[in-house]
Amino acid sequence: MKITLKIAILLICSSINAQDKESRITLDNLVKWKTYGEGNVKIKENALQLSEISESSGLFLISPKSYEGDLTISYKAKALTETSVIITLFSVLDSLNATTLTIPKPGLSGSDQWKWRSSLSHYNLTFNNKSHGITPFLFKNISSLEKDFHLKAAKNSMSPNEWYAVKIVKKNNEIIFKLNDTIIFKKEDCNPLKKGHILFRISGGSTTDNTLLAKIMIKDVIILHQ
Repeated sequence: MKITLKIAILLICSSINAQDKESRITLDNLVKWKTYGEGNVKIKENALQLSEISESSGLFLISPKSYEGDLTISYKAKALTETSVIITLFSVLDSLNATTLTIPKPGLSGSDQWKWRSSLSHYNLTFNNKSHGITPFLFKNISSLEKDFHLKAAKNSMSPNEWYAVKIVKKNNEIIFKLNDTIIFKKEDCNPLKKGHILFRISGGSTTDNTLLAKIMIKDVIILHQ
């Protein structure tokens, strides 16, 4: 009887330990995440503002920690211009079997940044991209030579200067993206990427006459992880 009781207690404790941990990323912590690319990051109006500068090829904000296993990323986002494309990369590592993420030296051209990003194993969620003439998409990148899936939404559903609740779930062999509690993508992934960093990225655009810089606000970042 005592042995059975001990086993039951151990199983309960094991189950508790296996539950997701909640990490609330304060603005003071978020502003200290490493950046890559040309732009500015600052706390403003109880949120974190990310903005490109002239001749920018995009701006990355990179989590110092790598998250393993099931993962849920929640945050609120507001695009301050119509041309502010919002990108969240997650489970990002150098390659499928790597354990680290190597950040290149500053000064890469836009095309070289693209080559670097395309070489990484990661999930890529891109939205608010109406100004680029496309709709939100989600893909799983294995390497520069291989992608697993690539989903496209039917329409864009964001407007500038409005807050939106973003939720990204990688759990139980499913990838889910919600915007204001509406499911935009839901995809089975029987072989999910095991771990990696989280990268927020903004990107504007350009025409023959103008450079269209990106500027967004994010806040209330919560990460559930194992």
